[in-house]
Amino acid sequence: MKRLWDAPHRAAFFFGGIAAVLALAWWAAEMVLRLSGGSTHSAIPVMWLHADLMLFGFFPLFMLGFIYTAGPKWLNVAPPPLAAWAPAILGYTTGTVLQLIALRWTVAWSLGDAMHWIAWMGATLLWIGRIRASRVPDKKHATAVVFAFGLGAIALATMTGVSWFGVAEAFQPAVTLGVWGFLLPVFLAVSHRMIPFFSANAIAGYTAWRPGWLLAAFVVLPWAHGGFVLMQFNPAAVDALFAALLLYTSWRWRLFASFGNRLLVMLHASFAWAGIALLLFTVQDIADALGRPLFAFAPLHALTIGFFATMLLGFVTRVTMGHSGRPLAAGAVTWTAYWLLHGVALARIGSELWPQAQFALHAAAGCAALLAFVIWAAQALPVYLKARADGQPG
Repeated sequence: MKRLWDAPHRAAFFFGGIAAVLALAWWAAEMVLRLSGGSTHSAIPVMWLHADLMLFGFFPLFMLGFIYTAGPKWLNVAPPPLAAWAPAILGYTTGTVLQLIALRWTVAWSLGDAMHWIAWMGATLLWIGRIRASRVPDKKHATAVVFAFGLGAIALATMTGVSWFGVAEAFQPAVTLGVWGFLLPVFLAVSHRMIPFFSANAIAGYTAWRPGWLLAAFVVLPWAHGGFVLMQFNPAAVDALFAALLLYTSWRWRLFASFGNRLLVMLHASFAWAGIALLLFTVQDIADALGRPLFAFAPLHALTIGFFATMLLGFVTRVTMGHSGRPLAAGAVTWTAYWLLHGVALARIGSELWPQAQFALHAAAGCAALLAFVIWAAQALPVYLKARADGQPG
């Protein structure tokens, strides 16, 4: 276990992987039992815990591992010391463990959310410190991430209000802030920084395209959508513009040219889901305006599973290979797990479009998501416990 503390990504990815597997194991069990008319009999509302775990239970851990490892290179500063980042990661992990215990002990949910918020505040302040220490002229991506982290802290505080004080009215705002204020801007900012860079190194004749205005749009448009939703306005115009921009970016970044490189296509294919999701949101917005509700949770799961979950697997796999001194390649097992997650997104979307098979598709999606992360974890987690293959530190 000593090697786990050699670098932030090792501990954060290790604990994040375990948290994802445990959260998905509960959800898969819940979906299978519902198919047969049963339930896991959670001590708190199932959908509340589901949203809390899936949005805040493990994604932030992977984000910390990435930003504390790659971020200092962006800023040309020293990485944060072990004594600073270890408490943030351990504290956040403890919060997720408490959330899982809440399945049977209700008060643990409140404690878990509070622990998440406290750990996240410390983690965000630590990242702010790295930005302030930097003297590089270009801090756009680091700054975009820290603003999103700040909204993440507000989202976590809001969710704590739900679990600690029973403020049911705060649940949907917490989810909206979490998805549109926090997770989506972080995923897009990192994609803007890294996908064109990786593509330029792998696609013949491609020049990295990542203008500053595009990064600004990747931050402002999610916030605009979230703001419209919180004010109960229809975000159709925002979503239509956002969808068009994302789909254009996917084409401009050479989605189809990336298919010759597994690690690269894992990033491009995941990014394509962002445009698809916003296109679904746009159609849903128009249908709502016409008084004919459509798609239910399909657009949300196209975003959270199709984009967030598959991109997580793609980025974490690349960082794991690169920072363990191993070849930058995705093996057949990881490749299979990755595409299985795409199938999960399709199944979850299909469950909203085919109500007669909804429970069966929910169960299939839950089990397939668990299988995908178990397969990935079996390959990746042991790597974080071993020395780098090239003998280098980190």
